[in-house]
Amino acid sequence: MGEFSNDVFVFRSESYDVKIITDGLRRAFEALGVDLSAFRNKNVVIKPNLVIRKTPDAAATTHPAVIDALLCLLDEVGIVPTIAESPGGVFSPSRLGASYRVCGIEEVAKNHGAVLNTDITSEKMTFDGAKTLKVFDIITPIAKADVIFDLCKLKSHSLTKMSAAAKNLYGTIPGITKFELHAAHPDAKDFTSMLCDLSQMLCTEKTVIAVTDAIIGMEGEGPTGGSPRKIGAVTVSKNPFAADYVSTKILGMEGGVPLVEQAKERGLFDAEKINVLGDGTDEIKVDGFVLPKSQNMPVLKFFSEGRMGKFFTPRPKITDKCRGCGECAASCPQHTIKIVNKKAKINAKNCIKCYCCQELCPFVAIKIKRNPIMVLISKLR
Repeated sequence: MGEFSNDVFVFRSESYDVKIITDGLRRAFEALGVDLSAFRNKNVVIKPNLVIRKTPDAAATTHPAVIDALLCLLDEVGIVPTIAESPGGVFSPSRLGASYRVCGIEEVAKNHGAVLNTDITSEKMTFDGAKTLKVFDIITPIAKADVIFDLCKLKSHSLTKMSAAAKNLYGTIPGITKFELHAAHPDAKDFTSMLCDLSQMLCTEKTVIAVTDAIIGMEGEGPTGGSPRKIGAVTVSKNPFAADYVSTKILGMEGGVPLVEQAKERGLFDAEKINVLGDGTDEIKVDGFVLPKSQNMPVLKFFSEGRMGKFFTPRPKITDKCRGCGECAASCPQHTIKIVNKKAKINAKNCIKCYCCQELCPFVAIKIKRNPIMVLISKLR
């Protein structure tokens, strides 16, 4: 990729009208100097966010209209891309097929002749410039890609506060390996640094073009259990970190997203030199964006470190909505969840509070419970 760009194109779209999105992407690529025809003889992969099998109206996954629009432009230059993702849970052809179908991707791919990946193998990629983790297992289509279109959904996130372009690249890690990385990096700062290593590696080794679906995002208990929130924008950049910085400005979260701050410290974008093109962000801003309960509390050092931190950190709680499907137990990196009498039970002692269970519960049956003392403090702010 070379030098990291500070250019981000923003265009307005009030709905998932494919023509409007196609025209917006065309303008963005022209302004950013992205010549799609130059990718004709390259291995092009579209990486959406399909974290959970939910229909597009739930706003948990990349809307198929955005993928449709990109495919329209790739059709014009004769490029047949592969659509590849490693959703949450076990990485298998049957689960991939279900994700493509339920999330509305299967039909769009069929209409354009795009290839839906069902290869569940992975390859090692090494990044000598890493701060935390130098070797990653990457799903084969991404490992072999020359060009990655990072088509993310803008959402709140219980662990990382915001999920957008850089966080979406965590879906290049195969299946349960993602859970293993959670277990290996239980500290939030350490986990964020590992995510930054991963995204920086992919951006260094390949051409990554980030397209953020922020037409209707998600707020509250994201990344899967929150509420749809209309934002009315799409951002495009050759630098996912710069794109995410602009997303924090749109959501009123500037300076408050650890992964973006980590990228800024590493010099992966320059906040002073961010060049917003297109419709800009002055009129595309969200007031009162709702954060997950695990995030909307004051940051007090006394309450965030050591044993004290463990006591005061929000924790997942099983609600009466639980149907005992076992998805959370299969997804827990610490294997601390068991199904007892057709209901999930969490062993709080071993919980590392990664919130994978909440993220992947298909019935939104897991809530994040805050310590009552922290709830009181948050009210006194």
